[in-house]
Amino acid sequence: MKKQLITLLTLGLFAGILGFGGIEAQAETKTSPVGSDFFKDNPGLFSNHYYRLNKKTKVNLLYRAKTDSRVIIKSTYLPKGTVIAAEGFYKKQAFAQGYATADISYHLKRKTVSSKIFGSGDLHFKFKLPTSRLTRIKRPTYALPYGSGVLQSGGLTSIHALPTFNSDALKITSDGWLEYYRYNLQQYPDTDTGLPGNHTTTVYYATKPNSAVKINRSLKKGANVYLYTSKRLAGVTQKKVRHSGAYKYRLTVHNNHKPVYYEDSAYGDDQAASSIYTVGGKQYYTVIAQGVN
Repeated sequence: MKKQLITLLTLGLFAGILGFGGIEAQAETKTSPVGSDFFKDNPGLFSNHYYRLNKKTKVNLLYRAKTDSRVIIKSTYLPKGTVIAAEGFYKKQAFAQGYATADISYHLKRKTVSSKIFGSGDLHFKFKLPTSRLTRIKRPTYALPYGSGVLQSGGLTSIHALPTFNSDALKITSDGWLEYYRYNLQQYPDTDTGLPGNHTTTVYYATKPNSAVKINRSLKKGANVYLYTSKRLAGVTQKKVRHSGAYKYRLTVHNNHKPVYYEDSAYGDDQAASSIYTVGGKQYYTVIAQGVN
């Protein structure tokens, strides 16, 4: 079984952590190269199975209350044809709990958001397979091979600085959106821990992205994936390749194919692995695995 180290919102840095005060300084986080055998039957790997919804489907989104950090579940209906991602670890069910799978877009979540809640609205669902609700499809060209689809700015430099964290985030959603979130640390009281003392929940991003655009076309050539949009995405460098139309701007996502392993207390067995990317000419990383017990 995969070790599930539960923080308040998710295991991933995108959503948040439980705060017990300041983060203690430590030496630079060391990284080690990941070998090719790492990807063979590794239960800690964040692999995804992709499905297309065959009918309008009810799912749950997990938020937190700003007053006390208690869990708030919001339900919404995803339209027929929506592409969702489930954890590849499970074979007899389509299952997602937020941190290890590609997320859906804010565009699909927006009606569930209010000023009284925080968090990214992690997608939760569980369907027994086979089911008429879903059709298994190939991984979309725009989707990352492993992980949640969230790319953290800074690449190796940001990993080496952990646990100090101040990265922006670029999210590639399962339903084909690009979303950019600027680092925006927020803390909310947490009275729901059952532990003595004062506690807070820390989140690094707002619920709503600072900018978002729909991916209209994706093309893979070697280690590069080219994502075409009709509008610019603020926060990243795109190339204008046409004067107008759905494919006016192109974002290049380059997989450096040099994944690394390192210590990170936010993940199972305090270990994580990440892939390094170059996006629009700048370095990013995305977490692709955790340790297992």
